[in-house]
Amino acid sequence: MFEGNVLRGSFAAVTGLILLAGCAATRPGFEAALLQTTPSPAYSIALPQPDMVVAVSPVRQTMQIGGSIPALLGAGISAIQDAHNASRIHDALAGYECGAFFEKQLRASLEEQVDAPLQQVRPFSTAAGFHNVRDAREARIEGLRKSDHGLVLDFDLSYGIYGAEGLLATRIHGEATDTESGKVLWRNTITRYSLDLYADTRWRDPMERMAPSYFSPRLFTAEDAISQWTSDDGTHLKACFENSVMDTVAAVLTDMGLEESAEGHYVLGMQDTLEGRHEAAEEHFSRAAALAPEMVEAANGLSLAQAKNGRMDEALASAETLAAAHPDYLPVHYNLAWWYAVEMKSPEKAHPYFDKAVALGASPSRRLEKAMRTK
Repeated sequence: MFEGNVLRGSFAAVTGLILLAGCAATRPGFEAALLQTTPSPAYSIALPQPDMVVAVSPVRQTMQIGGSIPALLGAGISAIQDAHNASRIHDALAGYECGAFFEKQLRASLEEQVDAPLQQVRPFSTAAGFHNVRDAREARIEGLRKSDHGLVLDFDLSYGIYGAEGLLATRIHGEATDTESGKVLWRNTITRYSLDLYADTRWRDPMERMAPSYFSPRLFTAEDAISQWTSDDGTHLKACFENSVMDTVAAVLTDMGLEESAEGHYVLGMQDTLEGRHEAAEEHFSRAAALAPEMVEAANGLSLAQAKNGRMDEALASAETLAAAHPDYLPVHYNLAWWYAVEMKSPEKAHPYFDKAVALGASPSRRLEKAMRTK
């Protein structure tokens, strides 16, 4: 696991409530054994971007509130700001090929799942020459079937630094298709973000920038949104990117049932949490914690899911145990302060955790600060 982006408070303020681009997994007929039993399974990897995407300027989304003309102006301002920030990131990476690492990691992980070599095929690219995209996709699947590929796994990779807080994200969209029937056996979009999980997070996916920012309009990025990744000549960024890629790949394999890992379950649990599927999140976090009892992020996610699922006593017990074992882990202290002060109206019980969270660098939300002042 890599170090989360601990921008407590300001992150909660900047994000509004919306779903991730990811979705609940569709796996109506996919089984791991298919990779061994299906004739000549194939895979494709599409990487449509040449460099690290940098999209941190909030101006476009904020000015969209005013209509089409302000939105157009905001888009221009955002483009200028993002181009400047992208230059800083690319200088820090100094020629490091993020896409090549991402593709290599996914390819190696897929090929480990089968005894015979998987054949890599071209990804779907264009509908030119067809009436529509659907016809083009069907023709591609038919061509793969005629080439004796009984199953094809298609993956699209994307990555970048997004949002006013500069979150690092790695994303895989994948599909598994039976070429004989044309049926999609598995489909999901899985994203790993460099963030910690807090009880008061209001999430808006920063990779989706078209919707206006009604909940938290702002015109500036956080002071360290870019410098957090460039202050050490990109060493931290490269390490975090590689760990994020490995976690995302692990989540895909776990979701497909090809292998099981604590990292995979944690990423799936995080995505379920951000998308509001708290029962599913609890299952993933519970499994991650069982596989890796030392993973504090999984234990924190589990207590958060327990609270979201209405079992506050269990959440408090889990979180207090975690806080005692890991006194310097900020998220759990912040969450305990939130639960006691805001949800249970007991600021006196929240004080030790609130004080510890602030000492560790938290910037509490205004709602938490107000609850702490309530007598």
